[in-house]
Amino acid sequence: MKRYCIALAAGVLSVSASAMAQPVKVFVLAGQSNMVGFGVGDELPAALQSQRDIWYDHFNPDARQGGMYAAATSADWGPLEPKGEARRYGPEITFGHAIAAAYPEHRIAIVKVAQGGTNLVDHWGRGLAPDSESLYKSQLYHALLGKLDSATYEGDRALQYPDEPTRLDSALARLEAEGHDVEIAALLWMQGENEAGWSAAFNYGNTLRAFIAAVRADVGVPDLPVVIGRISDNLYPANGGPIAAGKEANIDAVRAAQVTVADEDPRVAWVDTDDFAPRAPDDAYHFDSAGYQVLGQRFADAYIALARDAGSPGATSASSAGSAGAGGEGAAAGSTGSSGATGAAGSAGSAGAGGEGAAAGSSGSTAATGSAGSAGSSGAAAGGGGGASGCGCGAAGGEGPRTTAAALGLAALVGLRRRRPRGRQAG
Repeated sequence: MKRYCIALAAGVLSVSASAMAQPVKVFVLAGQSNMVGFGVGDELPAALQSQRDIWYDHFNPDARQGGMYAAATSADWGPLEPKGEARRYGPEITFGHAIAAAYPEHRIAIVKVAQGGTNLVDHWGRGLAPDSESLYKSQLYHALLGKLDSATYEGDRALQYPDEPTRLDSALARLEAEGHDVEIAALLWMQGENEAGWSAAFNYGNTLRAFIAAVRADVGVPDLPVVIGRISDNLYPANGGPIAAGKEANIDAVRAAQVTVADEDPRVAWVDTDDFAPRAPDDAYHFDSAGYQVLGQRFADAYIALARDAGSPGATSASSAGSAGAGGEGAAAGSTGSSGATGAAGSAGSAGAGGEGAAAGSSGSTAATGSAGSAGSSGAAAGGGGGASGCGCGAAGGEGPRTTAAALGLAALVGLRRRRPRGRQAG
């Protein structure tokens, strides 16, 4: 196995003997604003404020122009914690907590690159030219992979930021000095809201397949596990969402494509976000703090199930993944403003992020994790059924048959809409 290692910031990180004996599991998180996250860091339980046993490297391309997330960019590996002046977070906080508990013999490392308002067509594809309208959003595939990127950038495709430290290759290089073995464990992808508003929605499946194939090829892991967060039905105008009436088919197409890509590939899973409350009455694009906590747990559950299906050793059960702490601290997360009712399949949810949500009931909105109903009317049409903690695919949840791609025809597109009263909003 290729060897990498970690350069430790003085006095910041430490490594146990047992963690040193196993490869560092590196998880790559990428996407647009719901991967960036709007979780309120100061409202996290104390144990999740700064997880010093999990290494975190983060880049937001706002740093290219001194934008609001510039201060969230890491200079080196550091503890997993909310970033930037606003101390915001996405799914990484509870994801890292659950994965560290599930793989106690491994050091866990997370590399995250995310930028709001980005799409696969103009920003995330391999080998793209700079986006002349939004230069700072340009060539994010290269920003993520760096020297691992196999594309050639010449002529009108020349790199817009050629001297910029890139993230995954630089992070792995910083692992090299300490001699750690490394396992690039998975890609987590939360994106698609952008395409849902325009015609790129109808080719989203092909662009997503190409992106996954490119990442797998360039990191040298042909069966790299991938977990996709399906975009939320909060986007529908009938649900009070921001996408204009008449564009429902676009939202349908992206949601169906995300499920289809997971159905086609036994190493890809998707997770549900339909039960997450909007961040605010006027912001249905984004989730509230409890939603990001539950999303991180669902990503973890899905990865653990994919790894178990592939026979990867070392993971404890999903329930023990949560039992190690986040669930207990969850009682303190009441200020996030959503209730998180854990379901029958969700022993992981009862302890991990779901546990945090379970006590967070001040606003009365619901984030149901676990039971078959969490995928509900939207997941059932897509064939995922009720996976653990809201995972909507058989690979990640283990319940309900996996449908074929052909089953996701035009009727399924309409079936993926879950109509709710417009009044379902949370602040």
